[in-house]
Amino acid sequence: MFLTRLVYHSVADFADSSGSASDEMGRILSAGLRNNPPHGLTGVLAVDGDRFLQVMEGSRSAVSSTFRRIAADGAHRALEIVFCGEVDQRCFADWSVAVLREETLPAAEGRAVDYDHITADGLVERARRIRETGLIARRETLNAD
Repeated sequence: MFLTRLVYHSVADFADSSGSASDEMGRILSAGLRNNPPHGLTGVLAVDGDRFLQVMEGSRSAVSSTFRRIAADGAHRALEIVFCGEVDQRCFADWSVAVLREETLPAAEGRAVDYDHITADGLVERARRIRETGLIARRETLNAD
């Protein structure tokens, strides 16, 4: 199996949703927790202000089919793939999906990211640093708003 990593960002767009942004994030997280493990997908989904950042890792076919489903989801617009290619190992082998929210960012982590100029490695490193803090917003905290 070729191990593929896909890194993208998009603008979160919950305007057409009947629920709140937290409800939509809960829906997205639930779908990831349900769909990703059986397909061998791992990664991180971060919410950075009005942006989604996702690092997805798995087989080429699982990453491709999952991204097609994500791209068709109305919760995203202006999707930009920053990197898609083969890698030697996973960055997030022990996460099927995690949601990181801006309020969980450590104080030392920069709040503003220039998404037009950040590299794929920069996005992966940002997700890794946030994940290593252990400040992960899991589904049960998403609905506490």
